[in-house]
Amino acid sequence: MIVSPRPEGLVLVRQVDHQEQCAAMASQWGNETFARPAPWGPIAGAAAWHDEGWRSWEATPGVDMSGRPTDFVDIDRETHVGLYEDGIATCVRRDPLTGLLVSLHGRGLYERRLGIDGPRPDHGTRAPAVLAFLAAQTRLQEDLRRRLRPDPDWEWAGYRLLQAFDLLSLYLVWRAHPAGREGSLVRVPRWPGDEGITITLRPTGRWRASADPYPFAADEVMLDVAARVIPDRRHAGPDALSVAIAGARLVRLPYVVHRP
Repeated sequence: MIVSPRPEGLVLVRQVDHQEQCAAMASQWGNETFARPAPWGPIAGAAAWHDEGWRSWEATPGVDMSGRPTDFVDIDRETHVGLYEDGIATCVRRDPLTGLLVSLHGRGLYERRLGIDGPRPDHGTRAPAVLAFLAAQTRLQEDLRRRLRPDPDWEWAGYRLLQAFDLLSLYLVWRAHPAGREGSLVRVPRWPGDEGITITLRPTGRWRASADPYPFAADEVMLDVAARVIPDRRHAGPDALSVAIAGARLVRLPYVVHRP
């Protein structure tokens, strides 16, 4: 659950709705500057399914110490790794190449996006549940590579594109864009084997942002996302929060990304 305090209340975007927004990005990605690595289907699948493990948790989301909905960055580590274990297993069953990219995404959440955001943390400082998760995903990835023999440049480009979709969505719906801040997507590949470039994101209206350089086919793309708005107040527990969410009106936040 992506939780954003705003003047109208708490805006809640489920992770499974966030991944639908990422799928919309993948469906419209690519132009004269940004190629679609082949095969594209597993990359689009990873965009659509990378947070699939959250689906059951978000049916009855938790509350934090203040009684507010637990934001996705504040969930406890043991629960968090369990959600990703389940989601990765689902993706591997659906499509093994997609599963490989989603497994890399899961690992990257604990390893500074596999080094994109700086040196990976020392494993000696990690919680046991996280270490077990990282070891299991490393074994799974090695097994999938032996079976599928993906091109390494395709794999690395696919992973980084998934990061671009994920972080662009979070830029729009979470903290940065609603606060009027600029953002950036780093090391976005233009083709397999490309080191990648930085895309700068700038707010241009309440629901609008520019991207430079621009990665989509059309001059502007609609990237709306489902959300619910509830009062910003204390809830007695998960059941009370679920009642509040069930009673909230479903809205669509009409985000648009366009050329600068």
